[in-house]
Amino acid sequence: TPHTSKHVLKVQPELSWDPVALFGVGMLTTQKDIDVFYKHMHAPLVAAGVDGVKIDVQSGVSAVGARVGDGGPHLAKMYNEAMENSVAEHFVSDNGGVDCINCMCHSTENLYRYHATSVARASEDFFPDRSDSQTVHIVNVAYNSLFLGEICLPDWDMFHSLHESAPLHAAARAVGGCPVYVSDKPGRHDAALLRKLVLPDGSVLRANLPGRPTRDCLFADVGTDGTSALKIWNQNNVGGVVGAFHVQGVEWNFDTHENEVVDENPAPITATVRPKDIQSLRGKEGPFCAWRHQTATLELLESDSSEMTVDLNHREWEIFTIVPVQTTSDVVMWGPIGLADMMNSGGGLLHADEPLEQTTTMNSDGKTSTTTAAGLSARGPGRFVAYSQPAPTRVLIDGTSVKELQFDHDEKTGKLTFDLPNENSEGEAHRLTVVWDQLD
Repeated sequence: TPHTSKHVLKVQPELSWDPVALFGVGMLTTQKDIDVFYKHMHAPLVAAGVDGVKIDVQSGVSAVGARVGDGGPHLAKMYNEAMENSVAEHFVSDNGGVDCINCMCHSTENLYRYHATSVARASEDFFPDRSDSQTVHIVNVAYNSLFLGEICLPDWDMFHSLHESAPLHAAARAVGGCPVYVSDKPGRHDAALLRKLVLPDGSVLRANLPGRPTRDCLFADVGTDGTSALKIWNQNNVGGVVGAFHVQGVEWNFDTHENEVVDENPAPITATVRPKDIQSLRGKEGPFCAWRHQTATLELLESDSSEMTVDLNHREWEIFTIVPVQTTSDVVMWGPIGLADMMNSGGGLLHADEPLEQTTTMNSDGKTSTTTAAGLSARGPGRFVAYSQPAPTRVLIDGTSVKELQFDHDEKTGKLTFDLPNENSEGEAHRLTVVWDQLD
């Protein structure tokens, strides 16, 4: 029978009277037997076409093992080693990664022993039929990722794309830096929503880090104080992203051991977002440009402390993609954002050359002209957006031959957009050059 700590029982007292606690459970206690157990479990799955697994209830091993042999930590060590050896043998993806999600594994006996696997569930499940759990789920995964993100890649769980809270969950996954997957019933999908997360080839525009709360909401009660938004930041190859979420109204009740609705109709809140909310941009000199996903608007920010505000009703959200602006003696200002219609727009921008390249030539009449060029690599297909002042002369795309793309430019806001085609059959990113020709 398990020996469950008083701290776990405070959260889940029902563990005191579940079948395992009342009647016990059989355990394998030698490394050889545990190795054979996992291999016999996983080999038939592979034969049936299964290409990945989630290993659940891992923390239960150390709890049960408290009264077995050398104790819970020793038993957990044996199970972890056998599990990882087996999944590394049976569930390896084309890129060499191990396709395994560790789950219910937040005990240190598990977390500190992973070597072959790197993904771990960050919170309780997504419950489609529990309306009060939707906002709490987002809060839990964000704050748990503060710790878990230093050890593994936090998994924020699946969701349903056809669900009242689907856009909220999709936006959270877009900034979470986590795997993105859904548990939709066959034929019941919101394809338009999923296309904002995933490119046609199935690849996810995943941010580079585990999503974490911004500094200014680390100690805010984003669930019940009635005023604070949850803000989650992440980093892309160029710049970063901040998601702002209205998740007020629900908290965990330690007496009833359930989510408790403390405000059925939370008032609107105002979220303030700054470039320095993204750790990699903190202290960096401006200017910056920011793209708002929901309103499809672009704005210029002078410094890392410049503020943007957004008013949010309950369960509403906004995503800000923020990148530094490159300048050339105040003649050209350039800030590439990424794929405008994707939630994590900046995930579509793989690289931006720095600094801007300038060449000066003299014409036959003795006048000089300066050409400024900005190089970048981007995913496709999709509508690319950038900040540009003034409008460029040409936008060129490399392929079998260099082609010129049509573009639109808003002189007032500096918004530059152009359409990128599909990538080639090898899935190679597009190489682009934006050119400004100016007479001196």
